[in-house]
Amino acid sequence: METLDRRVVEGLSGLDWPVVTPVMKGLTDVGAHGLVWIAIGAVAAVWLRRPLALLVLLAAVGAASATDNVLKSAIGRQRPPLADPKVHPLIALPHDSSMPSGHAMMAFAGAVVLAAVFPRARWGLYALAAGVAVSRVYLGVHYLSDVIVGGLVGAAIGGVGVWGLRRGERALAARGR
Repeated sequence: METLDRRVVEGLSGLDWPVVTPVMKGLTDVGAHGLVWIAIGAVAAVWLRRPLALLVLLAAVGAASATDNVLKSAIGRQRPPLADPKVHPLIALPHDSSMPSGHAMMAFAGAVVLAAVFPRARWGLYALAAGVAVSRVYLGVHYLSDVIVGGLVGAAIGGVGVWGLRRGERALAARGR
């Protein structure tokens, strides 16, 4: 996997295509701190009158962020440009460890919760999450395995959030009868 990781990040980080790079930078910015997911969740809470969905989404994004911090400290993997002189990042290099990708983790935690709230938009939400994840490799600040692990852990956190949302909304509905 290490060889594949290096080849992918070396190949992508050196591209710097005039049209693609600004899009990738935009996806990274949109994915920072889970803000895009929180904004969509706020719309869902108001539009669909499902305030619990926003609370669950906030919990999932917060849990993803906390899990990311714990895993980064435990794993301590160097960012690609620090470990490989062939990798040239296209954005400022974050100061924390590389594994897992927090952007990918928060993106997939948010997308899974929101896909349960907006089922017809699920593929668009998953595509946005995947775009955020891929942007991190393209920009040279993560390995492919970082975003895969981040995405999988984030999806699991989101799945737990969906389970909690369904239970909570059933309990609220039972109380209102």
